[in-house]
Amino acid sequence: MAASNAELERRWAEWLWRRNRRGMRGGLSITVWLYPLFGVLDYLLAPPAALGFLFWTRGVVTAITLLLFGVVERELFCRHPNAISGGYVIVVSLGISLMTLFMGGLSSPYYAGLSLVIVGSALLFVWPMHVVALTYATIVVGFVTSNLLVNGVANLLDSISNQFFLISTAIIAGTGQVMGYRSQREQLENQLILEETSLNLEHAHSQLQRLDRFKSEVFANITHELKTPLTLILAPLALLIEGRLGPISDAQRSTLQSMQRSGVKLSRMIEDLLDLSKLEESRLRLRIEQQDLLAYLRTLLAQVEPLAQRKAIALTLDASCQSAPVWCDIERMERVFINLLANATKFTDAGGSVTVSLRDEGPTVLVEVADSGVGFPAHLCKEVFERFFQVDMAGTRRYGGAGLGLALARELVELHDGEIWAESAPGQGARFSVRLRKDREHFSPEVLDRRGPAVDRPGGQREGDGSLIDWQLDAHKHFRLLDIDEATEQRVVERDADEHEREHSVLVVEDTPDIARMIRLALHHDFRFLAAGDGAQGLELALRYRPSVVITDWMMPRMDGLEFTRRLRADPHTRHIPIIMLTARSDVEDKVASLETGVNAFLAKPFSASELISTVRSLVREREATAEAVLSEKMDSLEAIAGGLAHEIRNPLNYVKNALASVQRDCQTLLATVAQLEPAAPESGVLKKLDARINKMLEVTDAGVRRIGSTVDLMVRYSREGYPRKPYAYDAYAAVRDVLAVVVPTVAYQVRVELELKGSGWIRCVAEEFNQVLTNLIQNALEAVATDGSGCIWIRGYNVRREVSGARSPTHSSFVAAPESAVSESALSESAVSSEPGGGVMPSSALGSHVSGVRAAASAGVDLLLSVKDNGPGIPEANRARIFDAFFTTKEVGRGMGMGLTITRRVVVAMGGSLTVKSQLGMGTEFVVRVPGAAALEATG
Repeated sequence: MAASNAELERRWAEWLWRRNRRGMRGGLSITVWLYPLFGVLDYLLAPPAALGFLFWTRGVVTAITLLLFGVVERELFCRHPNAISGGYVIVVSLGISLMTLFMGGLSSPYYAGLSLVIVGSALLFVWPMHVVALTYATIVVGFVTSNLLVNGVANLLDSISNQFFLISTAIIAGTGQVMGYRSQREQLENQLILEETSLNLEHAHSQLQRLDRFKSEVFANITHELKTPLTLILAPLALLIEGRLGPISDAQRSTLQSMQRSGVKLSRMIEDLLDLSKLEESRLRLRIEQQDLLAYLRTLLAQVEPLAQRKAIALTLDASCQSAPVWCDIERMERVFINLLANATKFTDAGGSVTVSLRDEGPTVLVEVADSGVGFPAHLCKEVFERFFQVDMAGTRRYGGAGLGLALARELVELHDGEIWAESAPGQGARFSVRLRKDREHFSPEVLDRRGPAVDRPGGQREGDGSLIDWQLDAHKHFRLLDIDEATEQRVVERDADEHEREHSVLVVEDTPDIARMIRLALHHDFRFLAAGDGAQGLELALRYRPSVVITDWMMPRMDGLEFTRRLRADPHTRHIPIIMLTARSDVEDKVASLETGVNAFLAKPFSASELISTVRSLVREREATAEAVLSEKMDSLEAIAGGLAHEIRNPLNYVKNALASVQRDCQTLLATVAQLEPAAPESGVLKKLDARINKMLEVTDAGVRRIGSTVDLMVRYSREGYPRKPYAYDAYAAVRDVLAVVVPTVAYQVRVELELKGSGWIRCVAEEFNQVLTNLIQNALEAVATDGSGCIWIRGYNVRREVSGARSPTHSSFVAAPESAVSESALSESAVSSEPGGGVMPSSALGSHVSGVRAAASAGVDLLLSVKDNGPGIPEANRARIFDAFFTTKEVGRGMGMGLTITRRVVVAMGGSLTVKSQLGMGTEFVVRVPGAAALEATG
């Protein structure tokens, strides 16, 4: 800023003295002629006695004027322009003031000469305010003072009038002169700013030109460096895919082909950037030859049509002529037409149409590519040809791309001295038109390759181009249509035939199919795989399948990753699902925004497959840990509630028992006394009936009290309040009966329960946890059956023998069925339990018997199988693989957390057992629990 102010002051001082020098020259020239000429007026108006003094005054002023002509050109004037010019004006005005002494004093008409001097000074000189004020004040004061001293005031009114006009002229002229001074300074200041800006722009322009040249040089220099490693990648990939380096599996071939496609796509982008760089430097050359453009388009559309059919797009060619000979570089124009067709198929939805038309216009040929796609606003018809421009530049844009295709197409068409333009409207499709001249003479010699036309090679490739994918295009011609292939690809990932056997599932929401396929390759061995192309579709799949983990991209069409995460977190069915954000946006702000939205982990692209696998597994483990925590809390709360209820019920129940016993004794005493007093009374028969009825009611009441007492004892055993949570020998069959006694009466409709328990039911477990297993399975079965009284559940228990191999754990042992005689000498016969609304439980005689578990415990290597089967509607296949996932539930919100079967499975697995499910729609569902017997666990440590 200091340097700029100094430059301004320097430039202003220089401009000021140059400007005032010109004004001084003009003023001297005017004065040297007009000042003597006004001597004629002196001769006509002045008294004869005053003519000598007047002529002498004019002569002196004229002499001074002539002298100043030399001074103006000297350095002295450059150093003091204001002082010299102002002093000269005062000298001229002083001469006029001296003349007024002899021409009427203050009322002299010669005062007008002073006004002329003031006005002339204002027009000729650019002075600052202090010079203007000093000069004009001196003029006025000199005129008034000299006349007052010599003549006084002869004519008062005329004197006042003259002074009024003279002072007013000085004020007006001075004000204008000061404003002109400031205006001139501002203009100079603005000029200086413009000059500095222009210099900066010129410097920036030169820098940009230098950077642009450097960029082009970098592009040119790194071409070989980029081609070499890509060739070393693509060439071995081609050999591997073709099986020249040994046999490979179909899965490996699919992976290698995906890598090959990505490599070729990268190389095509590099080629486009290099061509654009050559076009900027006017280094791209054309090898022209005469081509039948119509025949070429027929061949090209025949290759594109199978790709368009995958998207159900109707592709047609409409030509108004039999042939269209055009001189052009067919390889360059092929890139133009493929780019137009790729855009048309990309932006046209399934079931749409793309029409290519050719019109012969005499000296030119017009080719149009029209589609029925989404279109774009008409005001963007020129901008779509700009580099890197996308109609939808938002993070949720539906269609991908680098924005180079149409820019390169325009450059190549203009290089042919042709025209390309677009027409479109939203929802009405788009039409791209290319007009080419037929002749050869219109080509400028500077754009033609001196080596002549390209030799006849597949795909129009030239000999000696050294293109990165020359040999690739020769071997895989369909790579020419790679952009169209991607635009019409409908598949995302393939499904594994055995994926239903995997415990956990992962949902990948990614709009780039190749990325989704790569994630599948990393995870499909351990997870069931679901894929969606955008956030809206991903939300639908998440609500339908409730995956174990969600992996989502950020920038996607229709709904981006952040909004997708918000929707998942807002839904009670999906709020617990872990979410991984996998995106190319790797800034800290983006990571913070993702985590604040509810994302559990953030990974940036390009990502490590091992890091992704580790992150997914870690989130699944955390989810399972949550399930264990819920189990622990649920068991704790259940213990407390059951123990508290048992305590609260037991005391009043004792009162009822005691009171009932007293009532029974008193009634018997009363009836006996009455019978002794009147044994032959006619009412004795009535008393006997009353006695029988009272006894029966007391028996029923006693049975009910005992039933309540047994229920309280069940609650005490069920809660185990005060016992440590560690495994011990436990009778599973007794636990089944206890759970049935507690759970079955809770349903408000009739359900038939068939119970078949054979062999030994003794196991080692944490009783509270195993009771929870039984409760979950039986409760689910009761809720699954019909409520019209036709519902039935079957509970079977029996033993199987395990063949133990070495020191293998129980979960890795092979099992074989054990003969009944080998596991138990006495088996429980089939029993039945039924439930009626409000009627409680009616057990059969078998329900009260017990199994001698001590004898069965002696048979080492025996496992217990418990089966809970219902005749409900069954489980749909889509849900069958997910029923053990944490927080998965098909119940309404508020009727379950989706943790029951998750907890059940984890408890059974922790016991060294397994839990399996068999189900068919309309055929019911069967859960089978297989756990080691108590003796087996003791034998294996």
